[in-house]
Amino acid sequence: MKQAETHSINWNGQTLVITANPNAFLSRIEGEEITVLKVTSHATAKPLIDNTFAASLIAQAGGAVNFVDVMLSAEQYAA
Repeated sequence: MKQAETHSINWNGQTLVITANPNAFLSRIEGEEITVLKVTSHATAKPLIDNTFAASLIAQAGGAVNFVDVMLSAEQYAA
């Protein structure tokens, strides 16, 4: 299982903090590695993203930063 990651990026003028934490419990239940992905900004009170995803999906996107960029660019996550 991978280590937890934390990244800080500038996205559309906002500083975002991306945290990707492997979840051993959910990984055992699901039978594949699961990552808890949380994206926060000082501009908003609640997280922009706070959900679980298959680690393979995040890896296919090129990592947590690229995955978040794609998700936030999608219309359903645009503010």
